[in-house]
Order: sequence, then C-alpha cells, then structure tokens
Amino acid sequence: MKLRTAISGVSIAALIIALALLSNALITSGVQPSIKEQENSQPSPSKQTTLTIVGYGSVKYVPDIVSLGFTMIGQGTSAEEALTECNEKTVSIINVLKSLGISEEDMKTNYVNVYPVYDWEAKPPKIIGYEAQYSLSVVVREILTAGKVIDSVVKAGADRLDGVMFILSAEKEKELKIEAIKLAVEDAAAKANVVAKTLGLKILSIDSV
Repeated sequence: MKLRTAISGVSIAALIIALALLSNALITSGVQPSIKEQENSQPSPSKQTTLTIVGYGSVKYVPDIVSLGFTMIGQGTSAEEALTECNEKTVSIINVLKSLGISEEDMKTNYVNVYPVYDWEAKPPKIIGYEAQYSLSVVVREILTAGKVIDSVVKAGADRLDGVMFILSAEKEKELKIEAIKLAVEDAAAKANVVAKTLGLKILSIDSV
C-alpha cells in the first residue's frame, strides 16, 4: 500500500519559496574572484531583480507500524468485582504482549470506565450489576506480526478489537519530511536556474528560503 500525501496532518510534502537576486552581469568562468573584485563587480541595486520561485517536493511512503485498539470487559454484582475481573484480563493481556516483544512504551491506556447495569423492564428500573471497561492501544512495530498479536490478545481474554490503523512512526515521518524538503529545494533551484538562463541573467545569491 503506497500513499501520496498533501500538505496537512502527517503530510510528507514541502513547499520552498526561494528569493534569488538576479542581475544583468555576464556569467563568469569557474574561477572565483577575490572579495574586493566581487564587491567592485557587483551591479548596482537598481540593476538587480528579485525572483520568487516556488519549489515542490513530495515522497511516497508505506506505513511502517500498526496501531491496535482492544477493550477488556469485566462484570460483577459490585463495581469492585467488575473492576477486578477487568483488571485481571488486562494484566494477562499485557503479559502476553510483553512475551511477543512489545514494550510498555508501546502500550497506552485510553480509558477505564465502570457503570451500573439496569434491568429496564423492572418498574422502576433497578441496578442488577456493574460493568467495567478498560481500553488499551498497542503499537506493533513489526507489521507482519500484527495478525499474531491480535490472535494472541483475543485468546488471552480481550472482548473487543476496536480498530486497526496502519501509520507512520515518528522517526520515519521525520525522515520523509526531510527528504521532501530536500526535493523541494532542488526543484526551486532548478526552476531558478532555468528562468535565469532563459532571461540571460545571473543568480547572485539566495535572499531567503
């Protein structure tokens, strides 16, 4: 699965605006003149033009991690009893996840809820028990093992699989953003050179990026 992104959210794209100072001076050879010679040969500001160039860079990527959501449910005649059952399931599942090589840093508690269960047919409705829920998010860094993780967690007592999301790790996203910026800079530079050459001008410097 390959994705192409726009500039928003976890976008891996970049826009670069480069301001190049152009002059009517002739393009010189590869030998660099001294600073004094450069100063003397600099055209006056009135002969300089600022050219604004927009460069665009984008990269395609494949998600490198999976985020899984699980919910464990406990029931009992009291809130404490429901929470105890829910907690026992959760501890068992966390141990299973650790045995599969998933660190505690890649596990996150989303919420813990406990609420009464009513008999709505009774007049008036009455409480007949309690239910507790524990929601856990898990990051699987080896995508190919996601199926095994899901199967193991369900067997260990998870009552519900809340979602499977294929996403980019922070490290990979940073790497791709840098690559997109690099491509955008190269694109802007290439366009600036084409414009300067076409107009018979010389790029003196980059004013800002």
